[in-house]
Amino acid sequence: GGGGFVSTGLASLSGKLFPETRQLTENADGDTVEEFTLTNTTIASSLPLQMLLYFNIHYSLFWGFLTLAIMIYKDSFLEVNSAYRILSPLLLSVWFLVEPLRLYFGYVGNLQEKVPQLTGFWLFTLLPQIPISFFFIISLPLRISGENSEGVTLQGSIQLPFDRAGSIVLILMLAIEAIVGYVALRVMVKSQVLKFHLQRTRDEGAIAVGKPVNRV
Repeated sequence: GGGGFVSTGLASLSGKLFPETRQLTENADGDTVEEFTLTNTTIASSLPLQMLLYFNIHYSLFWGFLTLAIMIYKDSFLEVNSAYRILSPLLLSVWFLVEPLRLYFGYVGNLQEKVPQLTGFWLFTLLPQIPISFFFIISLPLRISGENSEGVTLQGSIQLPFDRAGSIVLILMLAIEAIVGYVALRVMVKSQVLKFHLQRTRDEGAIAVGKPVNRV
């Protein structure tokens, strides 16, 4: 199904970014397996990342719906640049589609120690969420005009205060998540490679003495 296709794609992508994980999805005969059974060794989930995700959920809801409301207000009552009128709904729609999936991958990947899902979270953070947030920082949606003391007409573009301030907070949060997420990925990959070798050693030892193979 669609979920299996997404999982397979994420596993393939994480294998390219972190080659060490390829051995986790292949058995001794070289056949691909979909899941790797975790052992009872040290937990590799990242507490800082989990805290960031928790706060990110609340701030994303606040930022997304307030940005949408302000966008509708500006389009209805203020003079908006044509480029902003076209780009902002498109980019905000992409953000709304990607953000729930990104946060879901972050939660599942971190709490269940799933490298492919955590890789998906990290990549979605880098692209498109950070560039979209940057757009709302630098964009100047409102056209203004007036006259100086000499009677010369001046024209320019401005932002409402929340456009820049709210987006700066969001992009800082995303940047921290990208850094912490990458560190968490590296720790998780090393942990799972270790677990894999420990499990294989146990299995080989059990087979050597004629005992059934037990996975913890």
